[in-house]
Amino acid sequence: MPYAHVNGVKLYYKTYGEGDPVILIGGLGSQLQSWATQVPIYSKHFKVVVFDNRGSGKSDKPETRYSTEDMAHDTALLMNELGIGSAHVVGKSMGGMIGQWLAIKHPEKVQKLVLGCSSASRDEVGNEILRMGREIATKQGTKAVWLMALYLGYTREYIEKNLGTIKEAMSLVPEDPEALKGYIGQSFACEGHNTREQLNQISASTLIMLGEGDLIASPKRSKELSDRIPDSELKVFTGVGHGFWRERQEEVDKLVLDFLLSG
Repeated sequence: MPYAHVNGVKLYYKTYGEGDPVILIGGLGSQLQSWATQVPIYSKHFKVVVFDNRGSGKSDKPETRYSTEDMAHDTALLMNELGIGSAHVVGKSMGGMIGQWLAIKHPEKVQKLVLGCSSASRDEVGNEILRMGREIATKQGTKAVWLMALYLGYTREYIEKNLGTIKEAMSLVPEDPEALKGYIGQSFACEGHNTREQLNQISASTLIMLGEGDLIASPKRSKELSDRIPDSELKVFTGVGHGFWRERQEEVDKLVLDFLLSG
């Protein structure tokens, strides 16, 4: 299996395709398979790198607390290990938080930046959801918190249409002490995330996307990214929430590819 030893942790990763590199960074608790529908599309144009963040999947799950800034440093060092000097960076939710720090602390590594359903800081509603998630995960397991995120993130129409696939995906959610530890570590990292005062340092052209009805990441806080990042554009998807990337996949992927492939 392809692993990279960076920043004191072992990261599991995969690469697909050829061309200019694109780094896809996943959200809270997600594994690299969360990009399974994007990889075949994006890898027609780019060399795509997907990986499990520290705390998820087959990557290490440290005992100590860590932050989104730590995970951005993980990403930068993974790029070094793979011989990638710079790349387009695409992050969703927590992955967008990591992408922000990567563009702030390692500007030379980020060509273009895409931030989906993300924010520069958390509001109290968002943090209460994270705290509730940690409590549910601790008492009922990671499958239960995954189900909570599904109901908060997607429309009923989407859930009804995709119930079979959802049940299949839920059967693959790991239920073990290591997975729980990693989820909780990532959750605290999200709660502590704050780049509001550093966003004006981002020099990469940036695309910001949000779902108008997002309950997990405040749309107001997502819009703040476009106010504070100098060379940025904003796309708002109506009628959907945190899970807009799946509910409007064709539209979103076209928008992302057009942005990355533009001059």
